[in-house]
Amino acid sequence: MNKTDTAVVVVQARMGSSRLPGKMMEELMGRPLLWHILQRAALVRPGLPVVLATTDQARDGVLAEVAAECGVHVIRGSEDHVLSRFLLALDRFPARWVVRVCGDSPLFDPMFLNRCLQCAEAEEADVVKFKGDPPSLFQGGEVVSARALHYSFQNAGDDALAYEHVTAWAMRNSETMPEIFKTAYVQPVAGMMASCKLSIDTAEDLQRLRRLYTDLYDGKNILDLQEAAIWIQENGWD
Repeated sequence: MNKTDTAVVVVQARMGSSRLPGKMMEELMGRPLLWHILQRAALVRPGLPVVLATTDQARDGVLAEVAAECGVHVIRGSEDHVLSRFLLALDRFPARWVVRVCGDSPLFDPMFLNRCLQCAEAEEADVVKFKGDPPSLFQGGEVVSARALHYSFQNAGDDALAYEHVTAWAMRNSETMPEIFKTAYVQPVAGMMASCKLSIDTAEDLQRLRRLYTDLYDGKNILDLQEAAIWIQENGWD
């Protein structure tokens, strides 16, 4: 297995959000929100397979169509058991590490996720995070080993941290179960360690994102998170 085959990027998304139904197809600068997510996912490390893990519900067919138009692979599975969708992605694209991307976080930083992946590879780690779990603008994605996901599936039972939030059970237990989960730590980044919710859960969140994109998005390159951080500091967010 060569270097670019050691990981797979898995984007989780569905249309059935309880607070903002259909948000993945909401328009952002003339494109669906999902389109922007997938463009960023492809830049985590060019050459890695990118997979949309959506549900087997009919309403999510439109997401599969967007993914196909972007050249992104699609797997479909349980709406409620999100972790099982990730394991389906690993069945199709066996890899040692998974780069998880949450579809409601359109400002996740692909370069930061690549740095986390490099850290996991260098230290043979199962989870990668900041020491002490400080607040950060690097939201919406993380790197975890495939082994950690399989272990979570087999041992977490009905804990929603595993089956719904996918990586959270391994992340939480990495401190108390070091013999099971090896942790690698990334260094904090100046100006990016701040508390600010960047996920899109409500119509108000979406409107804030549209204002930010209107001011910063050039239509060619992905919107840079550090530029967004400066905009948020100057214009406010909450």
